[in-house]
Amino acid sequence: MVRIMELIESRRVYEGHVVNLRIDTVRTSRGEHSYEIVEHSGAVAVIVAPTPHELVLVRQYRAPLGMLTWEVCAGGIDAGEEPHAAALRELREETGYRARSMRRLWSAYSAPGFCTELLHFFFTDDYEPGETDFDAGEDIETRTFALDELATMLRADQLPDAKTQIAVMWALTAR
Repeated sequence: MVRIMELIESRRVYEGHVVNLRIDTVRTSRGEHSYEIVEHSGAVAVIVAPTPHELVLVRQYRAPLGMLTWEVCAGGIDAGEEPHAAALRELREETGYRARSMRRLWSAYSAPGFCTELLHFFFTDDYEPGETDFDAGEDIETRTFALDELATMLRADQLPDAKTQIAVMWALTAR
């Protein structure tokens, strides 16, 4: 049986641009334990569907992985920014697309075992082309994929990004 835990101490050990790290000491029914917690302000993922049988993905270099990955359009939520506004901004920055309408789907924690990041999923199939506005350090390629091709890539372990796997599975079941 899980018992209520009591926070004894919370100590910030790192403060960065994207994440902070704190160490919480918690008293449980089994004694005191320390937890390393990555604090993150949250992010958005935008599922872009030109047709019911296609998705738009972006390809960019991911330094933690040391490789290029195909992913749904996504990015962090700025301080004071609402998730919907962040989704519109990220879509414009990474693809150049301007959504005429966008629907919120759901939210999920990306890694609740150690991280506070809440990821908000959005969907659009109603957008117009425009100019990209990449963040510093971004070099992004955009491509439209058939859902069947993405399903094949998923089974072949060629889409290592979890939010993209979730988006592809959602699109496959929604068609």
